[in-house]
Amino acid sequence: MQTYPMRPGFTAGEPFELAVQPGSRFSVALYHQGDDEPLTSTCGITVHPGGAVHADLRNGKYVFRSPGRVVRRRHDEDWAWPTITIRPNTDALATGAYVAIAYEVGANGEPVTQLGRRAAAHKPIFAGPPDSDSMALIIARPRAPSAKLAYIVPVNTYHAYNSSGGGGFYGDPVHRTPAQTTVSLLRPGGGLGAQLGEPSDPYDPRSPRQQFTHWDAKFIRWLRAESIACDFYTDHDLHRGTDLELENYRCMLSVGHHAYWSKEMRERVGKFIAQGGNVAIFGGNTCLRPVDFGAAPIDGDYTMMSRLGDAWPRHDESDLIGLSYRYGGGKHGVWKRLRGGWIRREREAIGFTVRQADHWVFSGTGLANGQTFGAKDRLVGYGVDGVPPVQNGVIKLADTVALKGWDIGGAGAMGVFQPDPDGGPGQGLVFNGGTTDWARVLMDPEAQSRVVVDQITRNVVRKFIGLPPRVIERGDAMPNDASTSTDEGAKDDIALQVP
Repeated sequence: MQTYPMRPGFTAGEPFELAVQPGSRFSVALYHQGDDEPLTSTCGITVHPGGAVHADLRNGKYVFRSPGRVVRRRHDEDWAWPTITIRPNTDALATGAYVAIAYEVGANGEPVTQLGRRAAAHKPIFAGPPDSDSMALIIARPRAPSAKLAYIVPVNTYHAYNSSGGGGFYGDPVHRTPAQTTVSLLRPGGGLGAQLGEPSDPYDPRSPRQQFTHWDAKFIRWLRAESIACDFYTDHDLHRGTDLELENYRCMLSVGHHAYWSKEMRERVGKFIAQGGNVAIFGGNTCLRPVDFGAAPIDGDYTMMSRLGDAWPRHDESDLIGLSYRYGGGKHGVWKRLRGGWIRREREAIGFTVRQADHWVFSGTGLANGQTFGAKDRLVGYGVDGVPPVQNGVIKLADTVALKGWDIGGAGAMGVFQPDPDGGPGQGLVFNGGTTDWARVLMDPEAQSRVVVDQITRNVVRKFIGLPPRVIERGDAMPNDASTSTDEGAKDDIALQVP
């Protein structure tokens, strides 16, 4: 059965509303993205009285019954499913990424699916299809700022690619839905449980792109392994500027495919940098598409998201974050219905060639100018950003060969940037990794370049939040005898033992 949150975020310690599929008998389990790849059972729930959903307590667990029946809904309307208001049954709930799992049960509350049996037994659960169809992603904000790092979960991206109800921002060839300009935020999807027409990722087939598990869950696990405290928010918190006050943080973090920004989001991030805040981007296509939410209803969150255009004027997101997809490129695959769907999903083995090896970003990696890393792992992802043709002041730390045959056909880059070169010494910095696939390689134990990607990530995050440098000696790094790769390609990775 399907479910979705009425708001993508809530404040830890407070209740949240969950919309549930009509005509269902079910229970709810609350899980958390913790240290491991599978989700971890968090706690029980308490139910606020009232509402159309009936709740009984059977054998110590709530059994819910939702009224009505499922009717076809559009992509641009509130699906108006019955709601329940629930509260995590613990006073110790921390900020983080949580998943509500709705699973069908019998008359006595017994689970009738394998997913339900695992949830009822509090066993770990991987948030991939088809189980993720029964899940809703909910982000818990902190009660008060508790860290130096603010992670923005890109719920806008999740909704943009969701074609449930007849369409998302892009045509879905699998389900044969056209591209739309306005989508509902009150329908299944929004991180998990979406209808997607995306090609499966040949380098991470377990989780679909445009979903929480594919990028953000991986990076959250890295933060936890590094014992780096982080407060979590959504795009909507950044847009609204009330629950999230960026000035309380030293660094804002953006990961994966954080593409859909409103004017208000851009303005708040620009002000944050000007006042000394740092922005760490471990993703690609960042801030690529302009969107708007319209007015929020009284005592509610936004219900719709509209795409305002294909790109910002003159691709000026590069004036904020240094790079733009419009100067890089992408390689997604080719749809051929008569040949079984998506084909040509693989990419050439292209990596990043180092240009500023003495920069602090590369400290502890052992890399030298002219060396290429990440090629065999396809670190240069299906979406990669590049430097504008007119120099904007970005310090280009590494770049790619020309992306011939890719969409756009530019060249990828990673760099460090200050939006206002005349803004004085008090302004902050932007690190832009420039590729959608950073988190995938970062948490892939088989990735040859993982040791380098790991150390770069550590260098950036620790510097941006004011922690001293730390170099990790990694036993899983496999030195190779490859010669230095240069501009002519990326046939060999540099996989180094970090000293």
